[in-house]
Amino acid sequence: MKKWLPLIGAIIVFLIALALLRPAPQKAVVAAAVDLPAGHVITETDLTIRRMAEEYIPAGALSDPAQAVGMTLKADRTAGDLILASHVTTERVELRPNERAVAVAVTDSAGLAGLLRPGDRVGVTAVLTDTSTMEDRGVFSKVTVEGLRVLYLSPSFYAEDTAVQPVITPDPATGLVFQRERRDKGTVVLAVPVDAVAVVYDYSTVDPSYLNQTHLVNAVELLSALDQAGNASLSLFLMPKGEAAPFVSSGLWLNELMVSPVTPTPTPTLSPQQLQQSPPAPTPVPYLPTAAEGGTP
Repeated sequence: MKKWLPLIGAIIVFLIALALLRPAPQKAVVAAAVDLPAGHVITETDLTIRRMAEEYIPAGALSDPAQAVGMTLKADRTAGDLILASHVTTERVELRPNERAVAVAVTDSAGLAGLLRPGDRVGVTAVLTDTSTMEDRGVFSKVTVEGLRVLYLSPSFYAEDTAVQPVITPDPATGLVFQRERRDKGTVVLAVPVDAVAVVYDYSTVDPSYLNQTHLVNAVELLSALDQAGNASLSLFLMPKGEAAPFVSSGLWLNELMVSPVTPTPTPTLSPQQLQQSPPAPTPVPYLPTAAEGGTP
């Protein structure tokens, strides 16, 4: 029996090594065939099938392209990235006949830190930073148009959605794993109506005697001009879902926030020398006798 022990041990070691060398069970998963931006409606040519070891497949990974075709991406995907159920939605954002898509450049503060999502409604505030032609009154800010739908957000500006599970997959060519860095500047594409919109200047809070003014403008031209103007910048504000209360104002000149306190004219204080001086003698009034005393009646 003892002479068989080495052979038995060798067989056990061989079987263990064979089990370790055996490739792990693999499963088919859906991945992006090309770079796909958030808000894109997925087609069959956008997808490919990858085979991965089951132990490395994240929860929610799609296994059939039919599960994603026709869906809208909620997050940017690059070629080779897996497509999860949390990455897609049935919501589709399309242009209506009376809308045009307009792209505007934003910063973190002007673009709500990249938290916007396709389908959100925003308003646009124009900030004019060079108003030398307006009597040197400084910076002027005015809400111009509201109710614009967000169509697209540049992927590098997109803030991470905690509800979407981040998945970083290896580069298919090099096998290297890297994480893309978010940028603090980006582009937001808005659905803008072609109909004229009213920019209202409500002066009731400034002076009731002033007459309110309304300017009819084309928002497509307005936003394009403000985006390209060297003396202007745009700032977006998020609007509530459903009905929103109307918001009009006369605009704000920044220097109007600087108000100097009014100092009353002080009463002069008399010096000790002035206090020691005798008050001036009253002017004497001449005495006139009455008629009883023989005076002139």
